[in-house]
Amino acid sequence: MLANFFEATVVIAVVGAAALAGRFLDLRGAAVAVVLGYMIYIFGGRMHFLLLLVFFIVSGFSTRYRYREKYGEYGRGVRTWSNVISNGLAAALIASAGYFLTDPATALPLYIGAVSAVFADTMSTELGLLSKRPPISITSLKRTEPGTPGGVTPLGLMSAFVTGFITSATIFLYTGFSLDTLPLGKVALVSIFSGFTGSLFDSVVGGLFQSRYRCRVCGRAVEVRRHCGAETIYLGGSRIINNDVVNFLTSLYGAFAAYSLWVFLG
Repeated sequence: MLANFFEATVVIAVVGAAALAGRFLDLRGAAVAVVLGYMIYIFGGRMHFLLLLVFFIVSGFSTRYRYREKYGEYGRGVRTWSNVISNGLAAALIASAGYFLTDPATALPLYIGAVSAVFADTMSTELGLLSKRPPISITSLKRTEPGTPGGVTPLGLMSAFVTGFITSATIFLYTGFSLDTLPLGKVALVSIFSGFTGSLFDSVVGGLFQSRYRCRVCGRAVEVRRHCGAETIYLGGSRIINNDVVNFLTSLYGAFAAYSLWVFLG
């Protein structure tokens, strides 16, 4: 484990420095990411860390893409400590718990599912906001405003589906497409299933329970308490259940969905 610790330190230091320099994370977000990164790298291993790193890089650039158009304010989508925890804590805990199991591979589908679900949900949101069609509320099946929790678009759903292929492709490339290492067919099905249904789960929970706001400045429907530099207007939903809470629940759902399908496939 000592060799893994030194390797993890070098890798995490480089990634962390790049994330701070590129303003992908704020300082507290980077600090939390370092802790979770160590847990994943040391207890899970290189492939576990690589999966989360791919999620971080792809989703980070997707957030920045046409940010002003999507969110109505200038910014770069800098992730905070709460963003990091909501998307990475479940995966870190699963990787850590798996290390102490008699058969660590038992925890692998749980980990894949946790990462796939938040990855697909993030991509569904970031690309779905660029859809030319207005979103449909997944709970009422009526048209709603972009940025409203629970709203889905064909572009967003397609993005969530494709994300599962990115996750499974990362695993395939890491293992060298070796069937002796992992049953790649099962990995692909589990990644796609847990990712796509995870994004739907997020939309349902968000549409039913998540707090909703409206910006006083630009008038957009938003999920945050501050927008355009001002306090937003509370519209409804639970004040306790914000986007970070929903994301964490989504990661737990993804782990459960992936493991259930993995066992079912045998």
